[in-house]
Amino acid sequence: MQLKVYGLIISAVTMSAVGQIALKVAVERAQLKEAIAAGPMSAVGAAIGTPTLWIAVFIYLGSLVLWLWALSEADLSIAYPFVSLAFVLTMLFAAAVLREAITPLKLTGTMLIVFGCVLVARSA
Repeated sequence: MQLKVYGLIISAVTMSAVGQIALKVAVERAQLKEAIAAGPMSAVGAAIGTPTLWIAVFIYLGSLVLWLWALSEADLSIAYPFVSLAFVLTMLFAAAVLREAITPLKLTGTMLIVFGCVLVARSA
C-alpha cells in the first residue's frame, strides 16, 4: 500500500477521533445537556443551535471524504482495521482535552488494538 493511502487512512481516523471529542464537548454544554434530558424534540432544537455540534458534524464530514478517498485506493480488508486506531486516538485526546483517566486496563486494551493494526498492515 502506498504512503499516500496510509496518510489518507490515518487522517480520516484522526478526524474521526477529533470529531468524538467535539461531540463530547458539545453535549457537555449546559443548554444542550438540559435539552437532551428534556426529550428528543428539545434535543433536536438545541442541537441545531449549538455551534460546537456543527463543528463536530463538519469534522465527521471531512473524515468521511478522506475515508472514501482512501477506500478508492485500498482494499477494504486492509484499510478497515485501521479504524481501530480511533480507539487509541480518542483515548489520548480524551485524556489531553477532557482530562479523562487512562487506566492500566484501558492502556493494555489499546496496545492490543495497535498490535492488531500492525499485523494487518504487514499483511498488505
